[in-house]
Amino acid sequence: MPSPVSTATRRTSPDALGAFPDLFVDYCTRFEAVADFYAGDWNDVSARRDAADAAARRPADRDALADTLLDQNERWGLDAPTRSHIEDLRDPDTIAIVTGQQVGLFTGPLYTIYKTITTLQLAEEWAEQTGRPVVPVFWVEGEDHDFEEIATAHVLRRNEVVPLRYAPDVGDNPGAVGRLALTDQIHDVLDRLDEALPPSDFKPAVMERVRAAYQPGTRIEDAFTRLLRSLFEDEGLVFINPDDARLKGLTRPLFRREIEDPQAPAARIDATSQALRDHGYHAQVTARPTNLFWLADDGRRAIDLTDDGLFRLRGTDQTFSRSDLLDRLDETPARFSPNVVLRPLMQDFLLPTAAYVAGPGEVSYFAQYGDVYDWADLDMPLIHPRASVSLVEGKVQKVLDKYDLSAADFRHDLETLFQNVVVDTMEVDVDAVFSEALPQLHQTINALKPEVEAVDRTLGSSAEATRAAIMDEMKTLKQKVVRAEKRQQDEVRTQIEKAYVNLRPNGALQERMINVLYFLNKYSLDVLDDLRHGLRTDTTAHQVVEL
Repeated sequence: MPSPVSTATRRTSPDALGAFPDLFVDYCTRFEAVADFYAGDWNDVSARRDAADAAARRPADRDALADTLLDQNERWGLDAPTRSHIEDLRDPDTIAIVTGQQVGLFTGPLYTIYKTITTLQLAEEWAEQTGRPVVPVFWVEGEDHDFEEIATAHVLRRNEVVPLRYAPDVGDNPGAVGRLALTDQIHDVLDRLDEALPPSDFKPAVMERVRAAYQPGTRIEDAFTRLLRSLFEDEGLVFINPDDARLKGLTRPLFRREIEDPQAPAARIDATSQALRDHGYHAQVTARPTNLFWLADDGRRAIDLTDDGLFRLRGTDQTFSRSDLLDRLDETPARFSPNVVLRPLMQDFLLPTAAYVAGPGEVSYFAQYGDVYDWADLDMPLIHPRASVSLVEGKVQKVLDKYDLSAADFRHDLETLFQNVVVDTMEVDVDAVFSEALPQLHQTINALKPEVEAVDRTLGSSAEATRAAIMDEMKTLKQKVVRAEKRQQDEVRTQIEKAYVNLRPNGALQERMINVLYFLNKYSLDVLDDLRHGLRTDTTAHQVVEL
């Protein structure tokens, strides 16, 4: 069977897409401009070797980590390559390439897949470049309490975006969303997914994997991990769920440091944030003491430092003294959860992380964290941008070819893009015709004005008013011509809309909206293998892949 992925892969500057912050664009394309905010150049082999050496030296209880990972991965379907990689982590020479993502429904948007693929590719690449055992690791982030953020997946159906929402009643603060068990309502979501995906030779295999993972009574984090693991079987991908009492126990020293010195990380981030702004960039994260949450029975609550030195659970009157909170940490470390600042520090405290595969937002916030890593006595890993990809189906490519469009052209809103295409395809060059006519009209008025002023000097203003009125009428006439042409271009609009909804669904990049199941159902599971071997680890550019 021929590969569903064409060799026709093109690259375009991330800046051309108009979808990424300047900091991320410069990080990908002009690292020297942002080098002061990061640990090293992610594309430089010598920097990779230095990062690998630092990661291997990092003190860690490798045996306790490996024992926990074996137990966790058994729950999700431990295969021989993954077991081998976990055992490799016991070796002090072994390093890890890590990525992670929130536990989105059905694996979330496509970028989760691209993160995973980049991580697997880099593990092989770094092994060759460093001569070390390298393990690909996926951090399963299920401790956030924002259920809305992970509860909807989107697929395409007849060139329309179909939202698939899982909406049980979880309350305002459900706690760590990954812990929530799927209810019977998941059956309805699966049925709607089945309805949205058109019949194909590959649909039974796709739906079988999804239904096997997403069953009532299964925790959301387990369903997410089982499905993702099934899509990358035999790749040796190691999953780690930080919401584990054993891992939280290993992380006690880092959490203790945060409780004992809660103001230092926020102050360091504030200083770096100002430096970023001074360089013309944005600050992704706003820090405040502390960077910990408390996983209470009634939800996940931020731990705030009060003016009188106590620690208050946000939204409640419950407070702890420092010594009381430290006692709680010793007794029940599983009650503590890191926020966006402390999460990567926990990750790199536990794992020999040499590189982290990050999306645009993560690349941005890591720029703020260098001094916090120093505070924690940790080496920041190299930050490698994940592959950024647009998958272009044949029906869409035909539209692009017909109107000489590229993925970058879709940075404009639909109406602007349609207007540009209509103007380009009109038989009459409206701009040229009106551009030629307007100077002639101006010349006529200019020639006429002295003559009327010779009769009556006060008529000069009337001449100018006439000029303005004529220009307004010409503008109105031009708009009428364009609108008339638009009415004749219904087929063009339909085609542009089709391409737009595929490349910029709901105005977002395809990778940030559409779920991988749409493509697997249509083109087979082989898509993943082809992308795995076809995408480039040089992620300085956005990759446009023709299917």
